[in-house]
Amino acid sequence: MRRLLLACVLVCPSLAMAQAPRPGAPVAPAAPAPEPPDRTSASFGDWTMRCEVLRPQGQPATRSCEVVLTVADQRGQPVLLLAVGRPARTEPLRIIAQLPIELRVDQPARLLPDPNAPLAEGVTLPLRLCSAARGGCFAELELRDDVALRRLRARGDNPGRVDFRDSAGREVQVPFSLRGFGPALDAMMREAG
Repeated sequence: MRRLLLACVLVCPSLAMAQAPRPGAPVAPAAPAPEPPDRTSASFGDWTMRCEVLRPQGQPATRSCEVVLTVADQRGQPVLLLAVGRPARTEPLRIIAQLPIELRVDQPARLLPDPNAPLAEGVTLPLRLCSAARGGCFAELELRDDVALRRLRARGDNPGRVDFRDSAGREVQVPFSLRGFGPALDAMMREAG
């Protein structure tokens, strides 16, 4: 035991001195502060806020944010992706729903903040594009006023629903969670201005 203690007394100070900078030795400059990441995300209940810094060539960098929710089936396959955001600060909010590729394109999807409400109370989401390469059909609506957002917020943690017709004409109803939607939307509005 004494030998171990003696060895430590003799060796430990030399280790500490080896790590200390020598007087007059050049000091390496401090590393520059890291740039903020180009992509960030934060979770709010079942919703996620995603932000991205866009740097178009010859233009100033801009920050774009959206809140998103993915709904999967029993096999873990996505059946609905909802996103609320705006392409630029000066543009109105949009809601986009990505739906399965096999649906009827002649009828719009409907977003119902309250799944027990009549279909007429839902928000119509016109289909804009279907593409196997992009993985589905996209329905989009520009939110010129905040009526739809107020209705979604008012549901609190209660579920909403998106309805559409599949390629055989059958009605498909996909429930979705609103848990965390209000706080995620508030955070997005603060981040994106």
